[in-house]
Amino acid sequence: MSNRQKSAIHVVAIRQPFALFEPRLWRPPLNIYETRDALLLVAELAGMNLDQLQVYAQPAIVQIQGTRRLEAPAGLVQIHRMEITSGPFRIEVPTTTPVDPERVEAHYRNGLLEVMLPFTQQSVRRVIIAQADGGSL
Repeated sequence: MSNRQKSAIHVVAIRQPFALFEPRLWRPPLNIYETRDALLLVAELAGMNLDQLQVYAQPAIVQIQGTRRLEAPAGLVQIHRMEITSGPFRIEVPTTTPVDPERVEAHYRNGLLEVMLPFTQQSVRRVIIAQADGGSL
């Protein structure tokens, strides 16, 4: 083997030796709908345990995070295809209209997480303009 071949093999070998073993965050598919009164987030999260799922809501941002664990079948000899993502995930959704964290509702059914985020109640106040002394507007 020439020195050039050894060098190329060496570079490949040390480039990212543990890349396959690092936990990587993944993003589940997400739909975002807006109604007059709320945002609705629908995340595809089949196979989740509810104790591994969290939703955090603030007026300007919503975060969904958790960990999907997939168990290998007993007696596994070989994997031919592995397309279902597992491990930790996080979704962060900034909101253009403030939402009310106290009224957020979340439901998980049929592999879908639905998060209803009602907009904050914007109070409207009529301001009476008083005329200043000695002049007109």
